[in-house]
Amino acid sequence: MKSILTAMCAASLALGVAACSGDPGTKTEATEAASLAGTWKANVDSAEFENSTSSYLFADGQYTCNSCIPPYTVAANGEWVSVDRPGVDALKYTIVDDRTITAASRLGDKELGNSTWTISEDGQTMTVNWTNLDGDEVVEGTSTLTRVAAAPDGAHAASGDWDVASIGEMSDAGLLFTYMIDGDTITSTGNGGGYTATLGGDPVKPEGDESGGMIAVEKVSDNVYRETYSRDGEVINVLEMTVDGDTLRAVSTDPRDNSTSRWTATRQ
Repeated sequence: MKSILTAMCAASLALGVAACSGDPGTKTEATEAASLAGTWKANVDSAEFENSTSSYLFADGQYTCNSCIPPYTVAANGEWVSVDRPGVDALKYTIVDDRTITAASRLGDKELGNSTWTISEDGQTMTVNWTNLDGDEVVEGTSTLTRVAAAPDGAHAASGDWDVASIGEMSDAGLLFTYMIDGDTITSTGNGGGYTATLGGDPVKPEGDESGGMIAVEKVSDNVYRETYSRDGEVINVLEMTVDGDTLRAVSTDPRDNSTSRWTATRQ
């Protein structure tokens, strides 16, 4: 789901390479008021999204994600369907009943995650219970979306346009992330992913990333750091983090559609 999984991945809030648990930096690093070094915990209540409307269509036995980049259509018949998507080679969508959808993704023989989408009786709210299996620890969460455009006539109730209303509960493994900085070398270790890069240096491949992504990191000023994510030479997300003592303020933007998420984290 674009707004929940992709945007949160890009924002390193839940599923991204920097959203991780691991060893904290040294005491000196972690107490520097302007330094990114240390262990942080994202505040889900602080998450805000702009230009991040998700648009789905379940009709005629098929599912279309109109807001995905690029859009795609697969059969929604409860069977695994081969796809050519970054980091994913099979998807499974099941129409359980008039108000329930289940979804799953995998790469090779490994299931990456699954979710259940439940539409309220009035059709205006979607509750998504999701599980991310692609890490050292399983991450579970519940998120809520609000309808902003009606489903087409004859389509399943999950169809239409949706905005994120709240991220909701999430396992701590998806909220904790750690940075260590040694001179101009920055390291992020995590829940099945991470990277070591040179500040201002060439992009590197994140550990555990099977989507072909690369990340470059720079120190913009004394307390501002920027991570630029790219794939096949195209920038797909820019995450800018501003440190103010024990508070981190993050802004994540996908330049392909100008979708933006904002969130804060607290130093642990």
